Amino acid sequence: MKTKLLLWVLCLPAIVLVSCQSEQKNEEPKTKDMGSAFRTDTVQLRNYEQELQFTGQVSFDQKQVDRVYPMVSGNVLDVNAELGAFVKKGQVLAKLQSADVSQFVKDYNTAKSNYDIAKRNADNVEQLYKTKFSSENDLVNARKQLEIASSELERSSQVLKMYGGTSANSQPIFTVSAPVSGYIVERNINPNMQIRPDNGNSLFTISNLSDVWVLINIYESDIQAVKIGQEVNINTLAYPDRVFQGRIDNISQVIDNDSKVLQARVVLQNPGGLLKPDMFCTVKLHIEKPEKLLAVNPKSVIFSEDRYFVILDKGKGNYQSVPVEVIKSTSKYSYIKANLRDGDQVVTEGALLLFNELTD
Repeated sequence: MKTKLLLWVLCLPAIVLVSCQSEQKNEEPKTKDMGSAFRTDTVQLRNYEQELQFTGQVSFDQKQVDRVYPMVSGNVLDVNAELGAFVKKGQVLAKLQSADVSQFVKDYNTAKSNYDIAKRNADNVEQLYKTKFSSENDLVNARKQLEIASSELERSSQVLKMYGGTSANSQPIFTVSAPVSGYIVERNINPNMQIRPDNGNSLFTISNLSDVWVLINIYESDIQAVKIGQEVNINTLAYPDRVFQGRIDNISQVIDNDSKVLQARVVLQNPGGLLKPDMFCTVKLHIEKPEKLLAVNPKSVIFSEDRYFVILDKGKGNYQSVPVEVIKSTSKYSYIKANLRDGDQVVTEGALLLFNELTD
C-alpha cells in the first residue's frame, strides 16, 4: 500500500505538467488570430476633395518634331522607313524620280560646259596678251566671263546637291534624308505615289519621343475648375496598373468647333518610350474644397440593403458595424458622415467578411 502511494505521489507532478501543456495547446489567442486576418486604415478629417475625370490622348511633343516636306515633284521609287521605326540623321528615307532633278542636272551640265569654254578662252587670251597679240581690254573681258561662268557653275552645283544629286550622277533621282535622329511618327508616302509640286503635306514626321504630350479634353462645364499647374494622374489602357503623374502646363483659349471641348496639355517624360502617340488615356484631377469631412479608404465602405457601413476596429478583437452616409467617393477617398472620429481605425481588407459575421 505504501509502495502504491509513493508511486502516485511521484507521478503527480508529471500528470499536472502534461495537463497544463494540454490546456496551453488548446487555448486559442482569438484576438491575435482575428486581427491577423484583416487590415485597417485610419479615418481622417480632411478637406473635401472633388475628383474630375477627363479623356485624353497621347501626342508627340510638337516642340521636338521635324517634318520632312517634298522639295520636288515626281514618282516615288522606294521608301526605306516604316512608321514607328527609329532613323538616324542623314539616313535615306525615300527616293523619287523627278523631272525637276533632271532639269537641275541639265542646268549643271550647261554651266559646266560654259565654265570650261570660258576657262579655255581666258587662258588663250592671257597667252596672246603676253605675246602682245591681244589687248589688256580683251584679257579683262575674258577673265570677267570666266568669273561669271564660275559663279553659275557653283550655283548650279549647290542646287543639284541640295536636291540630292551629284555632279558624278546624271540620274534624275531625288533622295529624301532624315534631318535629325528620331522615330517616324507620321508617314504620308508610299511607293509609286505621285508627288505634286503643290502638295502641302509632309512626307515624314520625326520625333525623338523622349517627351510626349497628353492632350486633355475639357468640357465647358469643367473649364472653371481646371488651372495651369494642377497635378493630374494619367492612366492608359496599355498599362492599367501604372499611374503617370504630371502637371497642366497649358490650356487652350479656343474651343474646338466640332467636339466642343477645350484642350489642356500635360508634358510627360517618356523613358523607355512606353507612351506612344495616339494612345487613349483617362486623366483624373483632384481639387480640394475648404469644407472638412471624414475620409476613409473606399475599400472599407460596404453597401448592404440600400445603406452604407464601415467596420470599426475598437481594439482587442472587438469590431462594430457603423452605418455611414457617403457624401462623395473618389479613387482615393470616400467622404462620409458617421458616428466616427478622426484617427479611428476601420477595416479595409476582409471588411465584407466581418460585416457578414456581425450581421448573422
